[in-house]
Amino acid sequence: MKNDSFRFSRARREKGAALFVAILLLLIVTVMGISLLFTASIEQTLSSTETKISKIFYAADSGVEYATAMLASRPDYGGTDMPVGVSSHYPGLPATDMQVTISKPILMGSVILAGDALESISRSYESSQIVENVYWFSSSARSAKIQASKTIDAEVSIYMKQQRIPE
Repeated sequence: MKNDSFRFSRARREKGAALFVAILLLLIVTVMGISLLFTASIEQTLSSTETKISKIFYAADSGVEYATAMLASRPDYGGTDMPVGVSSHYPGLPATDMQVTISKPILMGSVILAGDALESISRSYESSQIVENVYWFSSSARSAKIQASKTIDAEVSIYMKQQRIPE
């Protein structure tokens, strides 16, 4: 009889221990879940910031490409705001939010390849080679909505038509 009462009191003590272990395990799993939630939130914020920075960089880069194309077709291109919609539109934001501005291109110099001498043709001098003009300008993109801006300084070479030296 004494043995039975010992078993009964021992079983009673173990019931409380199982409850304590279960609550402790539940607490640990909850803390891990909350930490994973915070980690995912931070990762999403970083990813969103990276996307914003990429968009503004590529908008400024498209300004460089636009100015290069304009200089190739019109050597007197004076730089300006890029037309809305060429690069400044992406889904979800108004088309006018992102503004790309191109500074006035500066002609750094013209180059005729070495060994290509100017030739005398009647009373004028001409080069039989295509001349390369080197321009410097900057392209700036900014957006109030995504709160970012980027400026790219560019030095581009444009191969113009044959150059003729005036008489």
